[in-house]
Amino acid sequence: MAPNANKLALSVTGLTTTFRTEAGLVRAVDDVSFALLRGRITAVVGESGCGKSVTAFSLLRLLPPSATTAGRVILGSTTALHDCDDATIRRHRGKDIAVVFQDAQTALNPVLTVGSQLVEAITVHEPVSKREALARAVAMLARVGVPDPELRLHAYPFELSGGLKQRVMIAMALLCRPSVLIADEPTTALDVTTQAQILDLIKDLRDDPTLRMAIMFITHDMGVVADIAQDVIVMYAGRIVERGPVDVVLTRPRHPYTQALLKSIPVLGERRRALEVIGGQPPNLVALPPGCAFAPRCSYVTDACRAAIPTLRNINADHDVRCILEVQP
Repeated sequence: MAPNANKLALSVTGLTTTFRTEAGLVRAVDDVSFALLRGRITAVVGESGCGKSVTAFSLLRLLPPSATTAGRVILGSTTALHDCDDATIRRHRGKDIAVVFQDAQTALNPVLTVGSQLVEAITVHEPVSKREALARAVAMLARVGVPDPELRLHAYPFELSGGLKQRVMIAMALLCRPSVLIADEPTTALDVTTQAQILDLIKDLRDDPTLRMAIMFITHDMGVVADIAQDVIVMYAGRIVERGPVDVVLTRPRHPYTQALLKSIPVLGERRRALEVIGGQPPNLVALPPGCAFAPRCSYVTDACRAAIPTLRNINADHDVRCILEVQP
Protein backbone atom coordinates (compact mmCIF):
# COMPACT_ATOMS: atom_id res chain seq x y z
CA MET A 1 0.00 0.00 0.00
CA ALA A 2 1.40 3.41 -0.98
CA PRO A 3 1.83 5.85 1.92
CA ASN A 4 -0.55 8.79 2.22
CA ALA A 5 1.18 11.70 0.47
CA ASN A 6 -0.24 14.17 3.01
CA LYS A 7 1.37 12.24 5.88
CA LEU A 8 4.63 11.27 4.18
CA ALA A 9 7.56 12.83 6.03
CA LEU A 10 10.49 10.84 4.63
CA SER A 11 10.89 8.16 1.99
CA VAL A 12 14.02 6.02 1.58
CA THR A 13 14.70 3.86 -1.48
CA GLY A 14 17.62 1.49 -1.98
CA LEU A 15 19.77 2.96 0.79
CA THR A 16 23.15 1.22 0.76
CA THR A 17 26.14 2.15 2.90
CA THR A 18 29.57 0.57 2.50
CA PHE A 19 32.68 1.07 4.63
CA ARG A 20 36.18 0.50 3.32
CA THR A 21 38.22 -1.30 6.02
CA GLU A 22 41.56 -3.08 6.20
CA ALA A 23 39.69 -6.40 6.18
CA GLY A 24 37.69 -5.46 3.09
CA LEU A 25 34.44 -3.80 2.14
CA VAL A 26 31.69 -3.85 4.76
CA ARG A 27 28.15 -3.44 3.45
CA ALA A 28 26.62 -2.18 6.68
CA VAL A 29 23.29 -1.18 5.08
CA ASP A 30 22.13 -3.15 2.06
CA ASP A 31 19.32 -1.91 -0.22
CA VAL A 32 17.06 -0.62 2.57
CA SER A 33 13.74 1.05 1.67
CA PHE A 34 11.01 2.43 3.93
CA ALA A 35 8.72 5.40 4.54
CA LEU A 36 8.11 7.47 7.67
CA LEU A 37 4.64 8.95 8.21
CA ARG A 38 3.68 11.92 10.34
CA GLY A 39 1.98 11.02 13.61
CA ARG A 40 3.46 7.51 13.65
CA ILE A 41 6.45 5.87 15.29
CA THR A 42 8.42 3.41 13.19
CA ALA A 43 10.67 1.19 15.30
CA VAL A 44 13.87 -0.21 13.79
CA VAL A 45 14.90 -3.29 15.74
CA GLY A 46 17.64 -5.92 15.68
CA GLU A 47 20.80 -7.11 17.38
CA SER A 48 23.86 -4.90 17.77
CA GLY A 49 25.65 -4.50 14.45
CA CYS A 50 22.60 -5.16 12.27
CA GLY A 51 22.69 -1.71 10.67
CA LYS A 52 20.10 0.26 12.68
CA SER A 53 22.24 3.24 13.68
CA VAL A 54 24.20 3.28 10.42
CA THR A 55 20.87 3.61 8.60
CA ALA A 56 20.03 6.67 10.70
CA PHE A 57 23.48 8.22 10.29
CA SER A 58 23.28 7.62 6.53
CA LEU A 59 20.05 9.64 6.37
CA LEU A 60 21.72 12.49 8.26
CA ARG A 61 25.03 12.18 6.38
CA LEU A 62 26.93 11.77 9.67
CA LEU A 63 29.36 9.13 8.43
CA PRO A 64 33.17 9.04 8.31
CA PRO A 65 35.01 9.56 5.00
CA SER A 66 35.50 5.79 4.66
CA ALA A 67 31.76 5.38 4.04
CA THR A 68 30.06 5.43 0.66
CA THR A 69 26.28 5.79 0.51
CA ALA A 70 23.92 5.21 -2.40
CA GLY A 71 20.14 5.34 -2.75
CA ARG A 72 17.42 7.97 -2.59
CA VAL A 73 16.31 9.90 0.51
CA ILE A 74 13.38 12.27 -0.03
CA LEU A 75 12.29 14.65 2.72
CA GLY A 76 8.58 15.34 2.40
CA SER A 77 7.65 14.86 -1.23
CA THR A 78 10.25 16.97 -3.03
CA THR A 79 13.52 17.55 -1.14
CA ALA A 80 16.16 15.08 -2.31
CA LEU A 81 18.59 14.87 0.60
CA HIS A 82 20.81 12.42 -1.30
CA ASP A 83 21.56 15.14 -3.88
CA CYS A 84 22.25 17.95 -1.39
CA ASP A 85 25.72 19.42 -1.00
CA ASP A 86 27.27 19.65 2.46
CA ALA A 87 26.06 23.19 3.15
CA THR A 88 22.48 22.33 2.21
CA ILE A 89 22.36 19.13 4.24
CA ARG A 90 23.57 21.10 7.28
CA ARG A 91 20.61 23.46 6.85
CA HIS A 92 18.19 20.53 6.90
CA ARG A 93 19.98 18.64 9.69
CA GLY A 94 18.58 19.82 13.01
CA LYS A 95 15.82 21.87 11.41
CA ASP A 96 13.80 19.45 9.25
CA ILE A 97 15.29 16.15 10.41
CA ALA A 98 16.65 15.95 13.96
CA VAL A 99 18.22 13.26 16.10
CA VAL A 100 18.30 12.28 19.77
CA PHE A 101 21.47 10.31 20.41
CA GLN A 102 21.85 7.32 22.70
CA ASP A 103 24.16 8.95 25.24
CA ALA A 104 23.18 12.52 26.14
CA GLN A 105 26.28 12.80 28.37
CA THR A 106 28.58 12.69 25.34
CA ALA A 107 26.18 14.45 22.93
CA LEU A 108 25.94 17.61 25.04
CA ASN A 109 28.90 20.00 25.23
CA PRO A 110 30.25 19.75 28.80
CA VAL A 111 31.69 23.29 28.89
CA LEU A 112 28.58 25.15 27.70
CA THR A 113 25.41 25.80 29.65
CA VAL A 114 22.15 24.19 28.64
CA GLY A 115 20.79 27.57 27.64
CA SER A 116 23.68 28.44 25.32
CA GLN A 117 23.38 25.08 23.56
CA LEU A 118 19.63 25.42 23.10
CA VAL A 119 19.94 29.00 21.82
CA GLU A 120 22.57 27.94 19.31
CA ALA A 121 20.31 25.12 18.07
CA ILE A 122 17.72 27.77 17.12
CA THR A 123 19.86 30.65 15.87
CA VAL A 124 21.97 28.49 13.56
CA HIS A 125 18.79 27.81 11.57
CA GLU A 126 16.51 30.81 12.16
CA PRO A 127 17.18 34.59 12.23
CA VAL A 128 15.76 35.28 15.70
CA SER A 129 17.01 37.38 18.58
CA LYS A 130 18.68 35.84 21.60
CA ARG A 131 15.73 36.94 23.76
CA GLU A 132 13.26 35.11 21.52
CA ALA A 133 15.51 32.05 21.33
CA LEU A 134 15.75 31.92 25.13
CA ALA A 135 11.97 32.19 25.45
CA ARG A 136 11.50 29.33 23.00
CA ALA A 137 14.11 27.27 24.84
CA VAL A 138 12.32 27.74 28.17
CA ALA A 139 8.97 26.84 26.61
CA MET A 140 10.37 23.68 25.01
CA LEU A 141 12.12 22.57 28.22
CA ALA A 142 8.79 22.92 29.99
CA ARG A 143 7.08 21.02 27.15
CA VAL A 144 9.34 17.99 27.59
CA GLY A 145 8.90 17.96 31.37
CA VAL A 146 12.04 19.68 32.66
CA PRO A 147 11.21 21.24 36.06
CA ASP A 148 12.23 24.87 36.69
CA PRO A 149 13.22 25.40 33.03
CA GLU A 150 14.44 28.98 33.58
CA LEU A 151 16.95 27.76 36.16
CA ARG A 152 18.06 24.84 34.00
CA LEU A 153 19.20 27.27 31.30
CA HIS A 154 22.15 28.20 33.55
CA ALA A 155 23.07 24.61 34.41
CA TYR A 156 25.92 22.63 32.88
CA PRO A 157 25.26 19.07 31.66
CA PHE A 158 27.21 17.49 34.55
CA GLU A 159 24.78 19.12 36.98
CA LEU A 160 21.80 17.23 35.52
CA SER A 161 20.62 13.67 36.04
CA GLY A 162 20.63 11.21 33.14
CA GLY A 163 16.91 11.63 32.63
CA LEU A 164 17.12 15.43 32.59
CA LYS A 165 20.02 15.36 30.12
CA GLN A 166 17.95 13.17 27.80
CA ARG A 167 14.99 15.57 28.09
CA VAL A 168 17.32 18.46 27.21
CA MET A 169 18.46 16.50 24.13
CA ILE A 170 14.85 15.94 23.11
CA ALA A 171 14.06 19.64 23.63
CA MET A 172 17.05 20.61 21.51
CA ALA A 173 15.89 18.29 18.72
CA LEU A 174 12.38 19.79 18.77
CA LEU A 175 13.24 23.50 18.90
CA CYS A 176 12.93 24.01 15.14
CA ARG A 177 9.88 21.72 14.90
CA PRO A 178 11.36 19.09 12.56
CA SER A 179 9.12 16.88 10.45
CA VAL A 180 11.30 13.84 11.24
CA LEU A 181 12.77 12.88 14.62
CA ILE A 182 15.29 10.04 14.88
CA ALA A 183 15.66 8.59 18.38
CA ASP A 184 18.70 6.30 18.54
CA GLU A 185 18.15 4.05 21.58
CA PRO A 186 17.48 7.12 23.77
CA THR A 187 16.69 5.14 26.95
CA THR A 188 19.65 2.73 26.99
CA ALA A 189 21.65 4.44 29.75
CA LEU A 190 18.65 5.24 31.99
CA ASP A 191 17.08 3.45 34.94
CA VAL A 192 13.78 1.63 34.43
CA THR A 193 11.57 4.38 35.89
CA THR A 194 13.22 7.11 33.83
CA GLN A 195 13.05 4.91 30.71
CA ALA A 196 9.28 4.65 31.13
CA GLN A 197 9.00 8.42 31.54
CA ILE A 198 11.02 9.10 28.36
CA LEU A 199 8.95 6.57 26.39
CA ASP A 200 5.74 8.22 27.60
CA LEU A 201 7.14 11.59 26.54
CA ILE A 202 7.96 10.33 23.04
CA LYS A 203 4.45 8.90 22.65
CA ASP A 204 3.04 12.24 23.78
CA LEU A 205 5.16 14.08 21.21
CA ARG A 206 3.97 11.70 18.50
CA ASP A 207 0.35 12.56 19.29
CA ASP A 208 0.90 16.34 19.51
CA PRO A 209 -1.01 17.90 16.58
CA THR A 210 1.17 21.02 16.71
CA LEU A 211 4.29 18.96 15.93
CA ARG A 212 2.97 16.38 13.43
CA MET A 213 6.27 14.53 13.42
CA ALA A 214 7.31 11.18 12.05
CA ILE A 215 9.49 9.36 14.58
CA MET A 216 12.10 6.71 13.77
CA PHE A 217 12.84 4.89 17.04
CA ILE A 218 15.93 2.66 17.04
CA THR A 219 16.00 -0.07 19.67
CA HIS A 220 17.05 -3.65 20.38
CA ASP A 221 14.13 -4.18 22.77
CA MET A 222 11.03 -5.84 21.27
CA GLY A 223 9.11 -4.97 24.45
CA VAL A 224 9.67 -1.27 23.74
CA VAL A 225 8.52 -1.83 20.16
CA ALA A 226 5.22 -3.26 21.38
CA ASP A 227 4.72 -0.34 23.76
CA ILE A 228 5.64 2.63 21.61
CA ALA A 229 5.47 1.96 17.85
CA GLN A 230 2.82 1.55 15.16
CA ASP A 231 5.19 0.19 12.50
CA VAL A 232 8.30 -1.97 12.85
CA ILE A 233 11.31 -2.75 10.67
CA VAL A 234 13.38 -5.79 11.66
CA MET A 235 16.99 -5.70 10.41
CA TYR A 236 19.63 -8.40 10.20
CA ALA A 237 23.11 -8.10 8.65
CA GLY A 238 22.27 -4.73 7.14
CA ARG A 239 19.09 -5.90 5.42
CA ILE A 240 15.41 -5.58 6.24
CA VAL A 241 14.12 -9.09 6.95
CA GLU A 242 10.59 -8.17 8.02
CA ARG A 243 8.47 -5.03 8.24
CA GLY A 244 4.87 -4.07 8.77
CA PRO A 245 2.38 -2.85 11.37
CA VAL A 246 3.42 -3.69 14.93
CA ASP A 247 0.21 -5.53 15.76
CA VAL A 248 0.76 -7.81 12.74
CA VAL A 249 4.51 -8.42 12.95
CA LEU A 250 4.56 -9.04 16.71
CA THR A 251 1.53 -11.35 16.75
CA ARG A 252 2.15 -13.15 13.43
CA PRO A 253 5.90 -12.91 12.70
CA ARG A 254 6.88 -14.79 9.55
CA HIS A 255 10.68 -14.53 9.54
CA PRO A 256 12.57 -16.99 11.78
CA TYR A 257 14.77 -14.16 13.08
CA THR A 258 11.78 -12.09 14.19
CA GLN A 259 10.29 -15.17 15.86
CA ALA A 260 13.58 -15.84 17.65
CA LEU A 261 13.78 -12.24 18.92
CA LEU A 262 10.26 -12.48 20.33
CA LYS A 263 10.97 -15.82 22.02
CA SER A 264 13.97 -14.30 23.81
CA ILE A 265 11.78 -11.80 25.68
CA PRO A 266 10.92 -12.69 29.31
CA VAL A 267 7.15 -12.82 29.89
CA LEU A 268 5.77 -11.57 33.21
CA GLY A 269 4.03 -14.39 35.09
CA GLU A 270 5.23 -17.10 32.74
CA ARG A 271 7.45 -19.75 34.30
CA ARG A 272 10.34 -20.78 32.10
CA ARG A 273 13.41 -22.79 32.98
CA ALA A 274 15.52 -20.45 30.85
CA LEU A 275 15.12 -17.78 28.24
CA GLU A 276 15.41 -18.99 24.68
CA VAL A 277 18.50 -17.71 22.90
CA ILE A 278 19.42 -17.35 19.25
CA GLY A 279 22.23 -19.81 18.59
CA GLY A 280 25.41 -18.82 16.83
CA GLN A 281 26.71 -15.34 16.09
CA PRO A 282 25.77 -12.57 13.64
CA PRO A 283 27.73 -12.98 10.39
CA ASN A 284 30.94 -11.22 9.45
CA LEU A 285 29.80 -8.42 7.14
CA VAL A 286 33.08 -8.59 5.24
CA ALA A 287 32.34 -12.18 4.22
CA LEU A 288 28.60 -12.81 4.35
CA PRO A 289 27.51 -16.40 3.80
CA PRO A 290 25.94 -17.20 0.42
CA GLY A 291 22.18 -16.98 0.31
CA CYS A 292 20.24 -15.88 3.37
CA ALA A 293 22.50 -14.22 5.96
CA PHE A 294 20.47 -15.81 8.78
CA ALA A 295 20.80 -19.34 7.37
CA PRO A 296 23.71 -20.45 9.65
CA ARG A 297 21.56 -19.69 12.74
CA CYS A 298 18.15 -20.72 11.41
CA SER A 299 16.43 -23.92 12.56
CA TYR A 300 14.34 -24.03 9.37
CA VAL A 301 17.25 -23.71 6.92
CA THR A 302 17.16 -25.65 3.64
CA ASP A 303 19.58 -25.92 0.71
CA ALA A 304 17.47 -23.36 -1.14
CA CYS A 305 18.09 -20.84 1.67
CA ARG A 306 21.84 -21.10 1.09
CA ALA A 307 21.59 -20.86 -2.68
CA ALA A 308 20.37 -17.26 -3.17
CA ILE A 309 19.59 -14.12 -1.20
CA PRO A 310 15.81 -14.04 -0.61
CA THR A 311 13.93 -11.00 -1.85
CA LEU A 312 11.80 -8.84 0.42
CA ARG A 313 8.28 -9.72 -0.71
CA ASN A 314 4.81 -8.67 0.29
CA ILE A 315 2.73 -11.43 1.88
CA ASN A 316 -0.30 -9.58 3.24
CA ALA A 317 -1.35 -5.91 3.07
CA ASP A 318 1.64 -3.95 4.47
CA HIS A 319 3.50 -7.04 5.77
CA ASP A 320 6.81 -7.79 3.97
CA VAL A 321 9.18 -10.69 4.68
CA ARG A 322 12.60 -11.72 3.35
CA CYS A 323 12.22 -15.50 3.64
CA ILE A 324 11.49 -18.17 1.05
CA LEU A 325 9.75 -20.33 3.65
CA GLU A 326 7.50 -17.70 5.22
CA VAL A 327 7.42 -19.70 8.45
CA GLN A 328 4.16 -19.78 10.40
CA PRO A 329 4.52 -18.76 14.07
